[in-house]
Amino acid sequence: MDMSLSKVFGLVVFGLGMGAVAHAQAGIYGTYSASKLSGITCFATAPAACSSSGGVVSPSGLQGGIYYDFKSYGPIRLGGDLRYGSFHSNKSASSATGGKNATNAHTVLAGVRATFKTPFVPLKPYLEAAGGWTHSDVTEAAHTYDNFAQYEVFAGADIKVLPVVDIRAIELGIGNMNRFGTGTGTSSVPVKTIAAGLVFHLP
Repeated sequence: MDMSLSKVFGLVVFGLGMGAVAHAQAGIYGTYSASKLSGITCFATAPAACSSSGGVVSPSGLQGGIYYDFKSYGPIRLGGDLRYGSFHSNKSASSATGGKNATNAHTVLAGVRATFKTPFVPLKPYLEAAGGWTHSDVTEAAHTYDNFAQYEVFAGADIKVLPVVDIRAIELGIGNMNRFGTGTGTSSVPVKTIAAGLVFHLP
């Protein structure tokens, strides 16, 4: 097992090194992200009410990812991004049940990003379009998980503070979750996110 992990680590280091030689930019990031999921049908019946009202619930949690910027066109640098997030809320918009992790969403997204040069060199704004998969119980009454195809567009800004460290000052996202397969709850859930964190990259 240790040997396998060593090989994987070696391949990652080699890949990052080759990226540096090719004048590309590779890095990893971690953020704390808050989301707003809306349009959810409440299944609770009177006199009970869903623990999160208005068809809205706001799970939050940690998100991490890796990116690789590989091509420049003037002031624009293009690249790819892969991210995973795990979000939780102690309330539910589909059920009267509350308590620890009443609503959960686990999301994997892959996207294409564009970073823009600015007159203020440490500032690196970016745009990203991403799509992928979410496994969540957000639309069901009692911890029944559905699968959703998710797409989201992100706009954010990183600020360089050290040769290999940026602060992700803000990232805003807007998109949608669309259920596929079986399920009884809401089939389409609008998504909004806001996040901030740290980025570690090649110098």
